[in-house]
Order: sequence, then C-alpha cells, then structure tokens
Amino acid sequence: MKSWIKWVLVSTVLITGVAAPVSQAQTPPALGVNIYSNWLKLSLRGYSQEEIESALSNMDAKTLNEVKARLRRTVLSNLRLKKVKERFQSSRDKGDLQDVANTIETEIRFSGLENDEELKHLIEERFGIPFGRL
Repeated sequence: MKSWIKWVLVSTVLITGVAAPVSQAQTPPALGVNIYSNWLKLSLRGYSQEEIESALSNMDAKTLNEVKARLRRTVLSNLRLKKVKERFQSSRDKGDLQDVANTIETEIRFSGLENDEELKHLIEERFGIPFGRL
C-alpha cells in the first residue's frame, strides 16, 4: 500500500514538472518602446508639454510629430464622444459655457498638449468653438 502512494506522489510531481512551462524573465526589446504610452504616462503624472518633449528629446522629430498627431486625434475623438459641439451650441448661460471649456481644457491637459496651437485650431475648426474666447 505504501509503495502505491509513493508511486502516485512521484508521478504527480513528474507530471506537474513537465506541465509547468519553464521561462526566464525577459526584458522588453528596445525597439518596442511605445512613445505614445510614455507621453501619456508623463502627462498624467503632471508633466507639461515642454517637460515631456524634453524627456523624449532622444526621439527623432518625425516620431514625435506622429505621436502628437495621434494625441490630437485622440483628443478630438474624446471631445466628439462627449458631444462638446452640441453642448456648446445648446449652452444657455455662462455656467454651460464654463462646463464646455472645462471639458476641453481637461482633455488637452490629460493629453499633455497644453501649448499645441494646431490642436486648438482643430478644435475651433471641428466643433465651431472659438478656443481663444473660452
């Protein structure tokens, strides 16, 4: 009876050892760095656009411009989903306008594009909101 228990125990250990994959810790490849994610992480930590650009200064200008373009598209998409244009057009008082302005400023701040004139121009163009007046 005891030999039967030993045999079951040994076979269980062997099956478990074979079934468990053996892997070593791997570092992510250097080329797989996602600059878009890094930009957003820095932005959400409170870094300004200048500080983020300075931190990512080792990247080529083309890559940074692509990241900024993607961030702009994200902001515009988020504002569209929040129906900013409809809220602006249906605003009746200063409080409604302030709510729209706060929504826009929050999206811009979260994206880390506080000083991006192209984004401000796109917001004016797409949503009919005079950004300079907000």
